[in-house]
Amino acid sequence: MNELSKITNPGRYGALIIFFLGIALLIPQIWSETSITGQDEYWLSLRTPIETLEHGSWLTPWVNDEPRLKKPPLLYWAILLTYKILGINLFAARIWGVLSGAGLALCSFLIYRKLFNRSSMLAGFITLGTLAVTIEGRRAMLDLPLAFFVCMAVFFALKWGDSGRWRWILLSAISIGLSFMVKGPIGFIFFGSASVAALTVFRKWGFAFSRWMQIAAAFLLLLAICLPWPLTMAFMWPDYFSIIRGELAQRQPQDLNLFAPLSALRKGLVLVFPWTLILVAAIISSLKNAGKMVSRRSLWLALWFLISLIPCFFMQCFSRYMVPIIPAASVLSANWLEGVSWAIKNTLFRLSMSLAAFFTLLLCVFFMWFGRGPLIALACLLLTAVLLWITFLKNDIPLATLCLCLLLTLMIGGLYPCLGINSLPADIEKVIGHAPAASYNSSQPSMLSIRLKRSVKRIRSFDEKDINMLRQFNGFLFVRENEARDFETLAGKLGIAFNKEGYFKTFWSRKTWIRFAREDVTLDDWKKAISLRSLADLRTGIFYYRLSHDPSIRRS
Repeated sequence: MNELSKITNPGRYGALIIFFLGIALLIPQIWSETSITGQDEYWLSLRTPIETLEHGSWLTPWVNDEPRLKKPPLLYWAILLTYKILGINLFAARIWGVLSGAGLALCSFLIYRKLFNRSSMLAGFITLGTLAVTIEGRRAMLDLPLAFFVCMAVFFALKWGDSGRWRWILLSAISIGLSFMVKGPIGFIFFGSASVAALTVFRKWGFAFSRWMQIAAAFLLLLAICLPWPLTMAFMWPDYFSIIRGELAQRQPQDLNLFAPLSALRKGLVLVFPWTLILVAAIISSLKNAGKMVSRRSLWLALWFLISLIPCFFMQCFSRYMVPIIPAASVLSANWLEGVSWAIKNTLFRLSMSLAAFFTLLLCVFFMWFGRGPLIALACLLLTAVLLWITFLKNDIPLATLCLCLLLTLMIGGLYPCLGINSLPADIEKVIGHAPAASYNSSQPSMLSIRLKRSVKRIRSFDEKDINMLRQFNGFLFVRENEARDFETLAGKLGIAFNKEGYFKTFWSRKTWIRFAREDVTLDDWKKAISLRSLADLRTGIFYYRLSHDPSIRRS
């Protein structure tokens, strides 16, 4: 058996291979403070289970000393469980992202096999080779677990559509119910898009109506999973529904404009980089051949992808919200790559891998110029050369795709942490000890809660409740350098005794993983950094003060 056959026809263990390969690719450096992160992760996902533990209540998640009622608790419960088993650390929190990313690749593998009656690792490789899964699979976020449960629900629904057996529709209901318990009703949109497209393309409306009893039972099972927690919260917290209404109000549809569909499509296509061009070609091919019986499966995948984008025409959303449609894109792209003529396939595949190589080259030049992880950057460049050799000389698409997966792991899991984003002084937990700790007008330092293994609160100077808390605060307060003077002025007005205990600089992961320089950085600052080959002056300075009600402590 040649090399290509070994990869595309893995035999009976293909599902296990793709799942454990996904774990191996996504797990490196998830335990590191400087690994990829974002504000929603370190300010919500990591802290919510910590505060829930501190409150001694598992039923109601807590964050910022308030019930965390805006989102269902399944992921927070899962992290809380691993915190109890493994201790409060990043590995315990992020392992669920790893498992969900590997599970999403498994979904792609299973859906591909179900649709086209053959095993192929390519769909799973493409899923693991998207930038979105490479990033989200290393973070403790809601989006990837949601995507896993939605896509498992779609897979089980496909099985039911072929067999009509009770177990498949019930398993589908359980899966979509679990997606609700991760992030609320958003999963229904993605599952509904896949279902409507499948019932229409495969002409299964009559099949579904004739099995209304099965659908009714599945719906009751879905309600049994989805309703208990919200109803319990409504009973325990009378303002639960007003909080949910407020959350929904923030997602109110915007006025539809001509550019909204293009914006949604752009986000969906960016989601699967570097497979964007291949996906576009696969969608066009599917729509062009929509009338052919053999193309129905591809047409369904294309419609699943496109219909899922429609809600984004009317509201603001991040690309990561669309992660559940990655398997549709991966399976469609894999089938197109295996079915079209070599001339078209080679051109687009080579261009896609060249774009990935160019992205890698830019990143490696940046790291090597500033002396950050030069050996890992060199390894990335060597692996990029191997990728291009396989792509242009071997014409082996599955092997090149696997090489791309390894390259993304090396870049995001190995090279990126070398920047030192969100790093803390090595002994900071010893300095603070058991004293309370809080941040001032900021979520920084982002990894302090994990390091101290307790939730670090934020004190806002513009909030009267927080000001009252500041008056009583007896512990360590972390203040960004540009706000130190304002804090000291406020402390003087409030009669708070304080002492500067220390100062450090760090990069700050602001909003997204790629923005790490201090907030007030200018183009001239970047030019200076490049000329000096040093990023040191782009870091954010942070003071930490010891506050006390003891008047003997001086103000400095």
